[in-house]
Amino acid sequence: MTTPLRNDQQGLSRREEMTVSTAAMADVPWAVAGAAGAVVAGADLLFHLVGGNLAVSSSLAAGTVAAFTVAGGSVVIRRNASRAARWARSHPWRFAVVPGAATAAIVFVLAVLVGPSGVFGGIFTALWHGAITFGLTGAAGAISGSGKRSERRSAG
Repeated sequence: MTTPLRNDQQGLSRREEMTVSTAAMADVPWAVAGAAGAVVAGADLLFHLVGGNLAVSSSLAAGTVAAFTVAGGSVVIRRNASRAARWARSHPWRFAVVPGAATAAIVFVLAVLVGPSGVFGGIFTALWHGAITFGLTGAAGAISGSGKRSERRSAG
């Protein structure tokens, strides 16, 4: 599937929005996002160990949230010139669906395979972790975009 010629137009289908959002995620600094995820997962595991329990799956889930939040946030905050990144910056809540869904998918697998929860517990865990990533990514884009719009209004 190809990216539409005019991805800044308002009338994209849901399928085209997902394609453009996925293309925007291709330019993410994955080393930085992975480092953020590793730091959060390590710190969370350390706090659990100090408390006397070994919670590997919840630590990995927290790291996944951090990694995809940093990845998605970098798309909507950085001034990348690609059309997909411009679309993501102008539609931060629509774009945030992709990092949120990716987080939910990975956390579901972690919760079922590594964690103590079964399929239904994994679904619940995945949904709320995905929702956190969605909310943080969308908020980062909305906040960073709102300041730039107000600067343009006051200058013109």
